[in-house]
Amino acid sequence: MSGYKTIPVSLVILIILSSCEEVIDIDLNYSDPAFVVEAIIYKDSVCSVRLTRTTSFFTQEEPDLIDNATVTISDETSSEELQYVGNGYYTGNTITGTEGSTYEIEIMHNGTTYTGVSHMPVKTDIISVSFDKYEVQSTLNPLGETVFTIICEFGDNPDTDNFYMIKYLENGKMIESNYFMLTEYDAIGGTFSIEDNIITFSESIFYEGGEVEVQVFSIDEPVYKYFMQLNDILFWKRRIMPPTPYNPSSNISNGGLGYFAAWAYDSAIIVLE
Repeated sequence: MSGYKTIPVSLVILIILSSCEEVIDIDLNYSDPAFVVEAIIYKDSVCSVRLTRTTSFFTQEEPDLIDNATVTISDETSSEELQYVGNGYYTGNTITGTEGSTYEIEIMHNGTTYTGVSHMPVKTDIISVSFDKYEVQSTLNPLGETVFTIICEFGDNPDTDNFYMIKYLENGKMIESNYFMLTEYDAIGGTFSIEDNIITFSESIFYEGGEVEVQVFSIDEPVYKYFMQLNDILFWKRRIMPPTPYNPSSNISNGGLGYFAAWAYDSAIIVLE
């Protein structure tokens, strides 16, 4: 795949109301308690799963933690039962994430079995990270605050359909409270171009300056769809009159909510000053 394509997107600055961790708690559109799975296996790392039960999209209550489930992860050759370690988390010990492998998770709780499958793509490599900055007053920046535009270049395999997620972190916490989703054909947030199998992605943020970690995740399509819809929920949840809430499309079976993600990522550190 070669050539050049650019999708212009107006600068969208979301004011951060709270920091996001790797695993986030979401109030979903359920009046009755719903079983929620947040399961990840990283490249070269063991599986981590958090199980909760949550209620309404509009509630501010903390979800109930599930500490009595049986959780098993399997790859093409073996399986292992995860151990409960507290605060709703279960972790593995032996099976680690490998690029190109497919993983299945099975969760048994109160007579119900939930399953999920995720494929770990080969990670893309970051080629370069740079930035521009400006302090010009505008409609979106009436106070003339410092705005940094982070520019990240990374490779794209032209022989496969690829799905990416980009995050910006400071001290392990996301600077912005949404995820940037990207394929070779479209971007949710930011702007991008592609030429000679190199993707250039740019995003502008309000920031006082400092060290930022840029992470580019290679993910499968079901995980891409989940986080794309999660972005929509996080955006509208801050609005005074949001539309009818909904739940992101889950790759967890049997009515379970949440996601199971097997992913690999590359990262780079840049100092914004």
